[in-house]
Amino acid sequence: MNGYEAPTHRNDPAGAAGGILATAHRPMFLAAGLWAVVVIGWRAFGESGGPAADALGSATLWHAHEMLFGFAGAAFAGYTLTAAPSWSHRPPAAGVRILVLVLIWIVARLALAGLPALPLPLVATTSAGFFAWLALLLGREAVAGRSAKGALQAGFAALLGLADLAVLGAGADPRAAILVFALILSVIGGRMVRAFTENRVAAEHAPPMPVAERAARIGAAAILAALLATLAGAEALSGAALLAGAGAEALRLALWQQAAVRHDALLLMLHLGFLWLPVGLCLTGLARLGVPLFAEPDALHALTAGAMSCLIYAVAARAVARRAPDRLVAGWPSIAGFVLLWLAAWLRLAQGAVPELAEPAALLWIAGWTLFLIKLAPTLRGAPQRPVFSGPRA
Repeated sequence: MNGYEAPTHRNDPAGAAGGILATAHRPMFLAAGLWAVVVIGWRAFGESGGPAADALGSATLWHAHEMLFGFAGAAFAGYTLTAAPSWSHRPPAAGVRILVLVLIWIVARLALAGLPALPLPLVATTSAGFFAWLALLLGREAVAGRSAKGALQAGFAALLGLADLAVLGAGADPRAAILVFALILSVIGGRMVRAFTENRVAAEHAPPMPVAERAARIGAAAILAALLATLAGAEALSGAALLAGAGAEALRLALWQQAAVRHDALLLMLHLGFLWLPVGLCLTGLARLGVPLFAEPDALHALTAGAMSCLIYAVAARAVARRAPDRLVAGWPSIAGFVLLWLAAWLRLAQGAVPELAEPAALLWIAGWTLFLIKLAPTLRGAPQRPVFSGPRA
């Protein structure tokens, strides 16, 4: 995946017309931001901690599912479809195709909340249908553009659909679903952070930075091994694989460091978000090996509230940034929102030892995403400026 999208294509009537369906990131980032506020707000301040639909029977399972497949799933769709022109060399998906995606997402959220109460197989099929449609959209672009990168993204969308079915329909271990997202962060997120970093370094006329490709492959392979070991019930093996993955991802991040990172707020957000990946892998691996640093449920939040959420925010902030002649510039609401979210992740990590931190963590989270939604609102109308996630490129 490149860290930028191709310029606006000719014969792109949907994009030229503008509106919320002119590009996938507009409705899907709006959905992700709203759902981030609703799910955490309902969990922290609702009387029951969330809806316990007949299909799920547990508010806790609803919360975990909706943060993974509802919130993160919407953000994944928004990013991949919007950035697809960089590898498909075709106009981005827009109009009816995006409307169908949004409608499926909304129906899935209602089904998971028990509105109306549906049998579990139908709920699972509806929820996974979102990822099936996303996989079809990405697969169509991959075939048309003859792109291996596109095929990989379509494959990950299909994998998310299978994971959703496994969790809802077969009662699979939700921890495995978290590792699926960790694998996506390593492969797609890692390539994205690398590309944005290299683009910024090139813009400053610096030589290309060294990138540990071998570390990237080791990190992804280790996370995949941990995922398979989790499914097999091999706790010690999965813990060791997670520690190996943490080391590889930490090495990648260290080799990405350049002066440009410290001088570009949007780039720094990406790096600070990615930092949570090796931290979360390490803490979860230690927990599975019996090292009592953090309980595993808390350690896993370093991967979800930390890596997953902070990277989503860092990417989404690029879509609402001010466009300078040569780059994107973060506004103070985006910077403040990211800081609030980053701090919320630390409080959530410590919540197991200090339960009183639950409410402050939720308030910081809600405040951070509210700031993003405020910045997003004015960008939902008019013809989109492309590339969406990076500034004009010479």
